[in-house]
Amino acid sequence: MATDITMPKLSDTMTEGRLVSWKKGVGDPVERGDIIAEVETDKATMELEAFASGVLTEQRVKPGELVNVGTVIGVIGGANEARPTEQAAPAPPEQADWQPPSEEPANGAEPEIPERVLELPEASEPPAPLLPGDDTKASPAVRRLAREKGIDLHQVRGSGPEGRILMEDLDQAAANEEAVTEQAGQPSAGESPAPPEAEPMTRMRSAIARVTAESWRTIPHFYETVEIDMKAAGEIVRELKGSGSAVSYNDLVLKAAALALTRFPRMNASFRDGGVVVHREVNIGFAVAMEDGLQVPVVKGCQGLALKEIALQAVRLAERARSGAITQEEISGGTFSVSNLGMYGIDEFAAVIMPPQAAILAVGAVADRPVVRDGHLAVGRTMRATLSCDHRVVDGAYGAQFLGELRRVLENPVLMLV
Repeated sequence: MATDITMPKLSDTMTEGRLVSWKKGVGDPVERGDIIAEVETDKATMELEAFASGVLTEQRVKPGELVNVGTVIGVIGGANEARPTEQAAPAPPEQADWQPPSEEPANGAEPEIPERVLELPEASEPPAPLLPGDDTKASPAVRRLAREKGIDLHQVRGSGPEGRILMEDLDQAAANEEAVTEQAGQPSAGESPAPPEAEPMTRMRSAIARVTAESWRTIPHFYETVEIDMKAAGEIVRELKGSGSAVSYNDLVLKAAALALTRFPRMNASFRDGGVVVHREVNIGFAVAMEDGLQVPVVKGCQGLALKEIALQAVRLAERARSGAITQEEISGGTFSVSNLGMYGIDEFAAVIMPPQAAILAVGAVADRPVVRDGHLAVGRTMRATLSCDHRVVDGAYGAQFLGELRRVLENPVLMLV
C-alpha cells in the first residue's frame, strides 16, 4: 500500500518548507524511522523520518524546491513493488520526424514517468517541441528549462538511462557556464558591469528578517549599559578550567542572568494580548552564530540549575545547533535571551528583542580597559553589557536595578557557586 510523504509542519509559524536533499533514492528500501530527506523550515534544517516501511517509489519534489506544508513530496510503496527505473521506460525519440506526445493520453490513463525524478510540466505551458534534427534525449520540462536558460542540450552530458538529460545535468551545466563566465575576467574599460542580482534568502534568513522586523516595528525598545569588573570572574574561569570543570564567561553570564531574573521577575516576562505575562520558569536563550544566520537554543529551568549544569547544556545545545541537529523543542520556549559578541572583539552593542520576550542582554568582550579606583587611573579587566527592554513591560529604573544585580553577581562570582 502506497504511503504519501508530505512536507511536515515543524514549527508553529511554518507554512512552507524547502527540500534540502533526499537521503534515499527511488527504488531504495525504506524502514520506518529511516532518515529519508532534509527539509529547511523557517528556523532550522531538520531531518525527515519515514513513517512507513517499503520502497521509495517517487520523488515528487526536487532538492531546492519550496513547497507548502502538506504537499506530497514523495511516495513509499510496498516492498515488493518494482523500481521505477526497472520498469519499461518509453523509448526516446530517435527519428527526425518524431513529434512530442500529447499531454493527455487517449485512454485517459496517467502518463508513465520516464525518469527517476518526477517532473511535472506546468499546465499553462505546453511542452517544448522537439526541433527538427534535435536528437537529444530529455523530457519536455528539461527542454523548456534549457530553452529558458539558453543552454544547448547538445552540450550537456546526460546521466540518466541511455544518456537521458536530467534536471541535475541541466543545473550542473548552468553552474559550469556561470563559473566560466566569472573566470572571463573584469569588464573592459568603458563597459558597464552587470547589475547585481538579488540573492535568494534561505528559510533561516527569511525567519530572522521577519522576526527582527516585527520586533523593531512593534516593540518600543530602550537601552541601558553597565561596565562590569570581570577580574574575579576571570579567576573563577581559570580555576575551574584547571580542575577539569571548564566554564566560559558566557556560562557565567547565563548563570548570573538567571539569578538576577529570579530577583527581578518582570524582566522574565512577555507582553501578550495587551497584558504582561510573568513566566515562572527562567528559560534563557543564547545566540549561536551559523554560516547563514543564527540559532537561539534555550537552556530551560535555569532557576534550578547549577553553574556546571548550565555550562554542559550550553555546550551541548551549541554543538547541536551548529551541526544542524537542533530540534524545534530545543529552540522554543525562551523567556529571556543573551547575545554575546565578545569572542569577535566587540566592546558593546545593542541587541534586538526576540518577541514576545521583554528583554535581551548584549554582552561585549572581556578586555583590559582604563578604570578609576580610589581617584586614580588604573587598568581593569572589564566587560560591557547592554540591556534592551520592552518599555511596555518595564521602565528604566527597573532595568537599571536588574543590571545592578547582574553586575553584583558577576563581580562576586562565588555567589554562583553556592
